[in-house]
Amino acid sequence: MPLRALSRLVLALCFLALPLLAGPLAAQTAGAPTSIAPPPASGASAAEPAAGGSSAPAPEVRQADLRALLDTLSDNEARARFLSRLRALLDSETGVATTPAAGPVAAQPLAPDRDDWLSGATQSLGAFSGSVLSLVGEIEQLPAQVEQLFTDLSDPLVLERVGWAVTMIIAVLAAALLAEFLAKRLLAGLRRAIEARPARGLFMRALLLALRTLIDIVPIAAFAAAAFGVLALVELAFIVRLAVVTVINANVLARLILVGARAVLTPDAPQMRLFPLDHESAAYGYLWVRRFTYTLVYGHFLLRAAWVLGLALPTYLFFSNVLALFVAGMCVVFVLQVRAGVGQRLRRLGAREGRAARLRNAVADFWHVLAIAYVIAGFLVWTLDVDGGFAFLARATLLSLLTLGLAAAVIALMLRAFERVFKLNAEMRARYPLLEARANRYLPALRSAMQGLVMLVAALVLLEIWGARPFERLASEGGRLAVGRLISIGVVVLIGLVLWEISTAFAERLRVANPNSTRLKTLLPFLQNAFRVVLLTIGSLILLSEIGINIAPLLAGAGVLGLAIGFGAQTLVKDVITGVFILMEDTISVGDVVEVGAHAGLVEKITIRTVHMRDFDGNVHSIPFGEVQTVKNMSKDFAYAVVDVRVAYRESIDEALALMAEVAADMAANGPLAETIIEPFEVVGVEALDPSHIQLRGRFKTRPLGQWNVRREFYRRIKAAFDVRGIEMPYPHQTVYLGTDKKGMAPPLRVVNQSAEELAPPARPRRAAARAAATPGPMIEEHPGARERSEEDEEPMLPAIEERRQ
Repeated sequence: MPLRALSRLVLALCFLALPLLAGPLAAQTAGAPTSIAPPPASGASAAEPAAGGSSAPAPEVRQADLRALLDTLSDNEARARFLSRLRALLDSETGVATTPAAGPVAAQPLAPDRDDWLSGATQSLGAFSGSVLSLVGEIEQLPAQVEQLFTDLSDPLVLERVGWAVTMIIAVLAAALLAEFLAKRLLAGLRRAIEARPARGLFMRALLLALRTLIDIVPIAAFAAAAFGVLALVELAFIVRLAVVTVINANVLARLILVGARAVLTPDAPQMRLFPLDHESAAYGYLWVRRFTYTLVYGHFLLRAAWVLGLALPTYLFFSNVLALFVAGMCVVFVLQVRAGVGQRLRRLGAREGRAARLRNAVADFWHVLAIAYVIAGFLVWTLDVDGGFAFLARATLLSLLTLGLAAAVIALMLRAFERVFKLNAEMRARYPLLEARANRYLPALRSAMQGLVMLVAALVLLEIWGARPFERLASEGGRLAVGRLISIGVVVLIGLVLWEISTAFAERLRVANPNSTRLKTLLPFLQNAFRVVLLTIGSLILLSEIGINIAPLLAGAGVLGLAIGFGAQTLVKDVITGVFILMEDTISVGDVVEVGAHAGLVEKITIRTVHMRDFDGNVHSIPFGEVQTVKNMSKDFAYAVVDVRVAYRESIDEALALMAEVAADMAANGPLAETIIEPFEVVGVEALDPSHIQLRGRFKTRPLGQWNVRREFYRRIKAAFDVRGIEMPYPHQTVYLGTDKKGMAPPLRVVNQSAEELAPPARPRRAAARAAATPGPMIEEHPGARERSEEDEEPMLPAIEERRQ
């Protein structure tokens, strides 16, 4: 402890002891022997423990006490104050409420029928009230005590003895501080050498730290030895000697605590630090340890010294509660300051995902609330002086920490054992890469179940530690019944999970065995959903029955409700039943291209009552199964790509068909669609003789959904092949018959390609025009079928006519 702080403590002790020493020293001045008991005016003549430590007083002291007591009883005001203080002292000691009365005082227990924490808390509140009343009484007597102090100090002999006592106290402490200073000077060089020595390895750091700690303890031992040695040589009153011993003990204890804190945190020697702390955190922790040490140790010992010197017990208890309140406030401030840092450290511990990680993050967010609540609970237990409350709180805290640590250790060992037992060696993993995943499929569920069991047992133990007595309740008849029902519910849930896992494994096996089966892709989700609904329904009914609910009315009501829904939702039932038959017959599957009614598209989703299709434009059509009359599936097992090719009448049919077969064979042998074509090209032959062309047909057998790509690719290639061979693929056309004259000669038809400007008739002389009109020209007779042109035949000819005009 610094000299400044120690000097302040000594001055406070002297100031506190001065009025309390005046009475005994005045008695010594008068020739009476010294008594360690405080004077009766202090209010603790008969009840203070200090008085019990003295031997039998002399007759003169007893007569003086009796005379003072007689004077007090003779004065009405003094007698009232004495009775109130005595009543408050009795309330604080026995927890019995005393009421002033004219006759004998009848003590009534506060709670005669209760013997629990509530009764103790009530008595403690009564004692606290008594301490407040005693403090008020002390304050009321303060002017009289000050007057008596000045009266006693007016005697030169009393003043001389008081000065002698204060001088001896200062001499004892000065000798102790001198011994400490010399010890520090002698060991300073060794201490600096130890701190300057580089520490490599944990053992060397621990050894150097132990040596430095021992060097720090030596000056404290020198201080204590010198203080007690000098104190044994000087002559002081017993009360004063006891107060000085209290101050010395406080100093030694505080210094030892700080030495231990320096050994653990090492804020001034980071090279010897044994724990992973940064410099700022170590200095911060040591600062708060020093604050708590000074407040608790010196505050407690100062109050003890005041009590020894004659402070009334209720007043001593009141100031003790004030000190506890101040320490609790310091704890709350400290918790709030380190809240963020501790939360971050908690979040970095362990895994980042999983149930344990979520629980850890929740504790990291709210740990400070629990810590503050714990501090408040400790303060209330201390203040109310609950019988055995503080011991119970300390014991429960220690056992809770041990329980949590043991649970964490068990979980860690269990997880490590699971990892070792269920882990395959490198050779087995190399030979069978998927074996470990299949073998450990249920390991996460087992791990979670075991962790939950350990946490449940730990929670029950914590409740037992804090007095909830869960095991006693579980051992009762109602507890056994509840445990039996919980076991039944657990068995039902376990059976349901096993059945669900079996169904899932079976479905997964079917998917692996038939990866390209669209029927399985469609039916398995539907069947799994149906099984899930049935399993949840049956499991829920069994669980309701286990917890004591009669499910018979529920079943009857469900049946009636089902009938009502069935009659009211006939369309829905029709959709469901039709959908079940369609799915069972494998008429439609997800991924098929179908035509249902007036809509066609790719089937994307099938539910129990509707089919969802997306057409070529991207539109989604949802069609209920009840409206489905016919289904055209264009992707079932295989498909045919039918191709039609038109050639002119003047071309050779055999040559065109051979060229078609040649192009088809090249497509089946080479190209990106070779795997889509599953059989050779089939030449159908001449399909039709149209007025303007001959239509030839053939077809490819392809895989599902490949017919359209094969058809497009064939048309692209046959056009290029016909262009190379010079085979004409004509436009739709008509034959124009010009007719003949009487000699059987057909006049020639002259066709001239002219532009729009050339088609405009130029201005000619009337003679040329008349000559042209008189000259007979050829007759053009239109064929009767020339006017019968369909709209389909005219439109393709328009681009050709426009091209020739250009």
